[in-house]
Amino acid sequence: MDPRTLLEYSHALRNRYLEQLATLPWGEVVRGRGASFDSLRNILLHTLDAEDRMVNYVIPGRVKDWVSRSPDDFQDTASIRRRVKEVESKTNVYVAQITPAELERKVEYLRPGMPPLTVRVEDILIHVVLENIHHFGELIALLWQIDVEPPHMGWITYLQR
Repeated sequence: MDPRTLLEYSHALRNRYLEQLATLPWGEVVRGRGASFDSLRNILLHTLDAEDRMVNYVIPGRVKDWVSRSPDDFQDTASIRRRVKEVESKTNVYVAQITPAELERKVEYLRPGMPPLTVRVEDILIHVVLENIHHFGELIALLWQIDVEPPHMGWITYLQR
């Protein structure tokens, strides 16, 4: 399975969810819902932070330079769109130059309070996609709770576009 295609799918989904959130009143987007990252906004922003950290800091060995962004810095969907564009652009630049050797390269994954892991770049990229999809499922459930049909698109449907 090609992690590049999986990342493209993840980006397409994230953008669909962002467009769905843009149709909701802002109060619904930031309302605490007791979810993993509390609000719809915060969950979506977490997917961006996770991708940015792993692709642009863990893989190149710069994890100590990582600075998380506060969700409170994002007060409308336009600011979230800018962050989406920033992160996805950086990811796409990296992905465009990936070689088979790069996918097999091993990097150190530092985890606070735990021993570091040595993992292949390909596994990190797949982890990013799975992490995002995990949280997209969470968005599905939260949108259903407010009677909003989620904009989800399955993998096979994506491939048929």
